[in-house]
Parts: sequence; structure tokens; C-alpha cells
Amino acid sequence: MRWSLNLRPSACNALLNTTSGDVFEERIRDMRSDRCNLGRGRVFIAGDAGHIHSPAGGHGMNTGLGDAVNLGWKLAAILQGRADRKLLDSYEVERLAFARSLVASTDKVFRFATSRNPLIGFLRRNLMVHVIRLALKTRKGSRYFFKMNSQTAITYRDSALSSGVAGTIQAGDRLPYVDYGYADNHELLSALDWQVHVYGKPQNDFTDMARSHDLPVHILPWTPAAAEAGIPNNAGFLIRPDGHIGLASGSQNARALAGYLRRFAIVPRPNGRVTALAAAE
Repeated sequence: MRWSLNLRPSACNALLNTTSGDVFEERIRDMRSDRCNLGRGRVFIAGDAGHIHSPAGGHGMNTGLGDAVNLGWKLAAILQGRADRKLLDSYEVERLAFARSLVASTDKVFRFATSRNPLIGFLRRNLMVHVIRLALKTRKGSRYFFKMNSQTAITYRDSALSSGVAGTIQAGDRLPYVDYGYADNHELLSALDWQVHVYGKPQNDFTDMARSHDLPVHILPWTPAAAEAGIPNNAGFLIRPDGHIGLASGSQNARALAGYLRRFAIVPRPNGRVTALAAAE
């Protein structure tokens, strides 16, 4: 079956309401398709089908991959009986907000790049290149452009899966990168499963609660690099399979951890080990 789809809300509803199992070939005419919902029942939209936009900025592929990762680990957990079905309700909340901001920003860039206004054309040809070059020479500017283009600044703070704050870190943020010189905390994320991180001295009730649920616990030293990343001393985090923080606790609250796991019926792959990363001599 083939549809010619311009992704107006009515067309989105028709697609999301299908239960026939048909595969649809979509010819999208509207570059502002962010007006869709991204999921309803057992049907989900990802990639350009949910938020096609101008190629300005080159974010289309990364955004589609981000959708696939976000949806994929949640589907896998539910199909394997390791999470409650309501985990999927967070997909649209987490991805649609970013999709809408992306469409809005790329539209502005596209209009600026194609404007026939003489003044804008003069600014585009003679000023913008110098402004961008100067910004990239500063640490703040280069970090801003890196985070924007790599999409590592994406947060899910408004998601139902995000709970708690620790220092400047809020649940829903991507786990801050901490380089210890001989290793880094992001190496642990290759497990692609739920895990607990403690930065500093672990509290027994917190780590025992994690182990009782078969969660791997990683105890990492609190260093100046961790402090610079915004992580307070002795903070504990429950990390999602996609590297975002599900639960943030500055006091390693065992009850909060137990409540979170119970609320979403989280069952990690059997592990339960505790590892410690020693501080450099």
C-alpha cells in the first residue's frame, strides 16, 4: 500500500492509527513535519517521517539515529520483560521537544542562507564567516558549537523517566564526561544497560539496594575533573542504557533508587557486580 503523505496532522493521525501491518512508502512534501505525534499505541514514527527539515546544519541523520536509539532500547526492554510498558510513553516527550527546536533553528538558518535581502546578503558574505571564526577560537565558543553539532547537549529533563538533581546535574542530562587520564567514565557506558555510578565515597544502603536489583555499581573517584563537570562529591546516579541520567541523588538516596526501579519495573541484565576505579597516583 502506498501513501502520498504531506504530514499534516490529519495525515499523521491516519498513519498512527493503522494496525494492518502494512509498510508505507512516504513522499514527504512539507519540510515542517514536526507537527506530528511520534507515537500512538503500537505505532511509532522516527527520523524524517517525524521531523523532516531543511538540510541546513546537517542534523538529519544524527536526529534520526537519536530517535532509533531512544525507541530501540525501550522496545527491547519491554519485549524482554525487563520494563513496564509505560516506558514507551516517554519516547514522544523526549524526542519531540528536540525535534521542534531543531526544525525551528534550521528553518532560521535556511532563511538566512537563502534570503535575497541585500543587507542580509552583505552580512552573510562579509561578516558571518569572521564572527564564526572568532567564536571557534574561544573555549566557550568551540564547546558550544561542538555540543550543538554533536547533539551531546540534548537533555530529557521533562521526561517521566527523569528524577532528581545533584549539584548542577539534573536527571535527564547526558552523563557528564570525566577524564581520569588513564580512563574515563564513558567507557562504562559501552554496556548499554542500566548501571549505577557513585563519585566519591559509596553509601552502603545505596549500593546494596542497587546490587539487590542486579544493577552493576561503579565507584569512581571524585576529582577536580569531576567537579568541573558539575558532579558533586559523593553523588550517586542511575544511568539509562542510552547514557542519560535516570535518577540523580546528591545524597545517594536508597529509597529514591528503589522507588524509581519499582515505578518502571526495571530489570537489568543479571550482573550486580561492584567495580571501583582507583584514583591516579
